[in-house]
Amino acid sequence: MAYDKSDFVITDGMHPADIADALWQDVDISRARELFDEMDVAQGALVLAEADEKLQSALLEDRDPQVIANYLNLLSVDDGVDALNELPDALRLEALCFVDSETATELRHLTSYPEKSAGGMMTTEFISVAESERVADVIKLIKGDEGEAESVYVIFVVNTANILQGVITTRELLELEENDSVGEFMNPDVISARVDEDREEIARQILRYNLSLLPIVDARNSIIGVVSSDDALEVVEEEGSEDALLLAGASGDSDAGEPLLEMVGHRAPYLAIPVGAGLIMSKVMEYFTRGDATAADDVYSTVIAFVPMVLALSGTVGMQTSAVLVRGFAVGRIVPGRRLSVFLSEVRVGVVLGLLSALVAGPAMGFIIGDYYTGIMLSLALWLSIIWTNTVATSIVVGSEAAGLDPALVAGPVMIAVSDLSAVALFLGVASKLMV
Repeated sequence: MAYDKSDFVITDGMHPADIADALWQDVDISRARELFDEMDVAQGALVLAEADEKLQSALLEDRDPQVIANYLNLLSVDDGVDALNELPDALRLEALCFVDSETATELRHLTSYPEKSAGGMMTTEFISVAESERVADVIKLIKGDEGEAESVYVIFVVNTANILQGVITTRELLELEENDSVGEFMNPDVISARVDEDREEIARQILRYNLSLLPIVDARNSIIGVVSSDDALEVVEEEGSEDALLLAGASGDSDAGEPLLEMVGHRAPYLAIPVGAGLIMSKVMEYFTRGDATAADDVYSTVIAFVPMVLALSGTVGMQTSAVLVRGFAVGRIVPGRRLSVFLSEVRVGVVLGLLSALVAGPAMGFIIGDYYTGIMLSLALWLSIIWTNTVATSIVVGSEAAGLDPALVAGPVMIAVSDLSAVALFLGVASKLMV
């Protein structure tokens, strides 16, 4: 019996994250909206907090602004910003009119920052205290928090002008005397980030320094928000998925649960690049297979027989290099000062990989065509082609990152088209010259 998506129901005890996944993956969007409408506002808010951006948009679009406001009143500020960013401008403004005034003020403030900046991902729900505050008073403040702050385990210490001075943990507070002032025992070496920094850099800092909260400051070094480790992990997952999709030649917005036309639309445009490269390659092949009845014909036909192998090897080497470098830039392993050393290192890798491929393929090609001298000449051309491919792939990734472009976008179909075309042209040209 075929599975009917309309039969899906939400059972008691399902985690909000599992519900969100089921609404996006297991049912069509109309059924998802029906199931969402059956939830009470509290459960709906929990599901929205766990939902993918596309699901948030689908669940909230065309709804009454007051209904949306009911959810926003229950969401944390940073989750509320994520939900608002998925709404049309007019509906967003209308919904904010029905939100509690204090929450609405914070939401308006946070939505004014670019979505992919520190300001766009931070929350204003954190605990800060004055340097002169007594330990007993701070502990009392923590007990009365009622779950409003992002975390009660990290307390930020500020001066009278709200300038960040240090940080102290709840654990450290419990080890002090009640009348001690937090300013005397705080850690003044605080890692912070500017509000206009890119969210990928924020995520890198949190992961690099193993932070649970990263304070976000303005130009005066006044703390205005915090970013939590779970938000950083979401960014890493999202950016990593986007880079992987771009590297494979698909839009960064692609998703397995999309409707057919959207899936096609996200992938089809990128096919224009290899199609164009293939047409150019056909002209290159035509040049080497022109129908002159000369003694060179046998040479060209021998060389062309191994073009598929060159394409496979060059494509594999190029994708390996691109994947390693894109990941290195994405996780912060490759910093601007290391670009040249990384470039030279990858070129050396290409030399070694090309040599190994040539040593294996050369005798095999000689055996197949019954001429080991020709096999050696072909292996030399193959070696040079792989070195060239690896150098091109490295140059494209490192160069695009240095130019401020997304390496994953440029290193996907662009790298394949350029490196494959140039590798084949180089192989055909070198091999034919060596053998004639």
